Amino acid sequence: MRFVKGSILMLCLAAVAVTAPAAHAETLSLSEYGKITSTLPWAVAFKKGFLHEDGLNITDIVSSSGGGSGLRNMLASDFAVGLVGTTTAIAAINEGMDLRIVMCNADDIGDLTWATTKDSKIRSIKDLVGKKIAFTSPRSTTEMVLRTAITNAGLTGKVDILPIGGLGPGLTALAQGAIAATPLVDPTLTLQPEKYRILFRGRDVVPKFTYSVVIATREFTQKHPDELRALLRARRRAIEYMEKNRDETAMIYSQVFGIKLEDAKKLLPKYYTWGQWSHGEFSKEGLDAMSKGMQLVGIINKPVDWSKVVDQSFLAPDQQRKLW
Repeated sequence: MRFVKGSILMLCLAAVAVTAPAAHAETLSLSEYGKITSTLPWAVAFKKGFLHEDGLNITDIVSSSGGGSGLRNMLASDFAVGLVGTTTAIAAINEGMDLRIVMCNADDIGDLTWATTKDSKIRSIKDLVGKKIAFTSPRSTTEMVLRTAITNAGLTGKVDILPIGGLGPGLTALAQGAIAATPLVDPTLTLQPEKYRILFRGRDVVPKFTYSVVIATREFTQKHPDELRALLRARRRAIEYMEKNRDETAMIYSQVFGIKLEDAKKLLPKYYTWGQWSHGEFSKEGLDAMSKGMQLVGIINKPVDWSKVVDQSFLAPDQQRKLW
């Protein structure tokens, strides 16, 4: 996702200026909530009442399309904690925002794949020499993963990669023969397997990739540490609930994400197998892969010093890791 220097900071400061007076009920800002599967634990936590316990009183969840909008939503709330993409968090911190990364929301790339049509003669990434391959947008996760895959396969300079504008436009261009391969995710990946051939999976390219994190302002971490710990415990409890109550989880998935219950039951099983939902702990491998990815697409020009931006002290002791 492209950022103009200073844009996130300026927009978020504007949001702070119009923040409403403190109220007991809280709103939680979650980027892509109800749109991408990594946000499902939050839906379960909300629906099962875990966000109303242990001193929490979150009465609403506000979704955003990601990027600066997620930060603005977070800072417009008295509950200055939110879920954002890691690239958004690092861009904001680099622009001077006093934020802390307090939890890993997802470090498994999950269902992201690159595919071609079923009738194509292309069988693997090696067959893409001289072909056009799409990613969604500049500096996106899909660009990071694709460039890494091409490098690993020894195809640098041998394929033509281009931004296609989104997942939908990618499928359209593929059907029209304008490109040879495009990113593909659920529900299409699982519900229409007869139409596409998978060439490679993102999780095989980067087994761990910390692309989604929970952040908080430093002020909030200092003034409300117990609430922050309670929030992270609630999400962990939701994942434990999901693992033991898969049918009810599928029902919540259906309701919040707006898909048929029968489709939800088809989609979810593999995510449990993959370990799609981090319980909150960070992995050194996932952070390193994200740092390399951001350098690869020009978001940053040197490795991230995670020790200066990650604070594990709000996670349970058994979740805290040696990361640096």
